[in-house]
Amino acid sequence: MFSPKLTPLSAYSELGIEIVRDCDFYSVGKIPTRVDRRVVPVGSAKFVRELLSNPSGVAGVLCPAEVVSLIPDEIGCAISDDPMGSFYKIHAERIREGGYWNSFPSRIDASAKIHPKAYVSETDVVIGPGTVVDAGAIIMERTVIGARCYVGPNTVVGTKAYEIGKIDGVQQLLPQSGGVLVGDDVSILSGVTIAISMFPLFTQIGNRSSIDNLCHIAHDCVVGEDVKITAGATLSGRVTLEDRSYIGPGSTISNGVTVGAGAKVIIGSVVIEDVAEKLSVSGSFAVSHRDHLRAVAKMRRKVR
Repeated sequence: MFSPKLTPLSAYSELGIEIVRDCDFYSVGKIPTRVDRRVVPVGSAKFVRELLSNPSGVAGVLCPAEVVSLIPDEIGCAISDDPMGSFYKIHAERIREGGYWNSFPSRIDASAKIHPKAYVSETDVVIGPGTVVDAGAIIMERTVIGARCYVGPNTVVGTKAYEIGKIDGVQQLLPQSGGVLVGDDVSILSGVTIAISMFPLFTQIGNRSSIDNLCHIAHDCVVGEDVKITAGATLSGRVTLEDRSYIGPGSTISNGVTVGAGAKVIIGSVVIEDVAEKLSVSGSFAVSHRDHLRAVAKMRRKVR
């Protein structure tokens, strides 16, 4: 599956970067990305502060010349007039080189049931024992599904992530190298989309979790065990849902948010900040459900 191969940053000097301190790296990534040994774009001092608050796993940076002095000596560094553009070019080149994934013929357990009108990629898919893939479902490459799962009609597991950026001044869908990892006893109903990661990671769905109809799980999300995601919910990129959390119908979780273990997001909520363990939140933007109900009651009294 994912290859652990490291490459020196200097190998990509021809892509318009000037090496200040070389480093061996695995992948490019953003500062919060979970990939270890990553090279990240740092466009200004603001992002240096973010980097210094979360340096774990960072091997090197791409930055303009005026930022070099702010980068710690133990972190590799390359100068770029356009750090994001260089970031995208290096990522595209690494994918072209085949530096992330070791391809294999798809492996479908003999006891799995794949509907004749479902599509499963001929390469880079694993489907475990007792799993059912229903009519019209699409299982794309770099998808691993465990045992006794259900994938409903017209669901797509492994769709491209909505990662848009500019390469050489052209806005386009960026190259992507990640996949999707689904645990055991997971139920995914109809019309669900689960996106791969842009980087060599899995978007993850934990054991015994369930996803209702018409939900979207974006790139790099990590859904824990025994999680319930109900109809029409949307998880933006890098959302973490910890074990036994609940997402109500039509709720939207903003990118990078963590919903704590046993927490509840009530119907139709828009969540833009982390939710503590066992807390219930509601509203747009979501607050403690108890506070939301008090605010609604106060508003009703004023209307009367």
